[in-house]
Amino acid sequence: MKNIYLIILSFICFYSHSQYEVSEGEQRWQVIGSKEDGTVFLKLQGSNLYKFTFKNYHYSNNKIIQSIYFNSTNTDITNLNNFLLNSFDLTESVSTSLKIDKYEFQVSKSDDYLKVNIISNESKESIGWMPFTKKDINNLFGKY
Repeated sequence: MKNIYLIILSFICFYSHSQYEVSEGEQRWQVIGSKEDGTVFLKLQGSNLYKFTFKNYHYSNNKIIQSIYFNSTNTDITNLNNFLLNSFDLTESVSTSLKIDKYEFQVSKSDDYLKVNIISNESKESIGWMPFTKKDINNLFGKY
């Protein structure tokens, strides 16, 4: 009977160690920033894979959460941050855009917020849009 317990204990120890090793090697998403209301997140995995998760205001009746992934450099992300902040200087009738990886970020100004529309470069269709204030942009890019 002791031998059976010893064998079972050995298997438990062996398999729990292998599961521990697998979880240690995986890279996890690092949150760069988010809007205070939790409707938009920007995350980084590794050195250049970004995940942009947002509540899609294109569907006003539903709470649809969209995610896009793009390979980018820190310079591209800094350019996106500067592009969004500089867009507050636009006149209300002008819209502008910036392309990053497979997506285009189109911005139009409306009173005290920006409407950011994300368009796929491949299909030329809108994926969704969300509103931003200056404070939201600073929080999203980790510049509290």
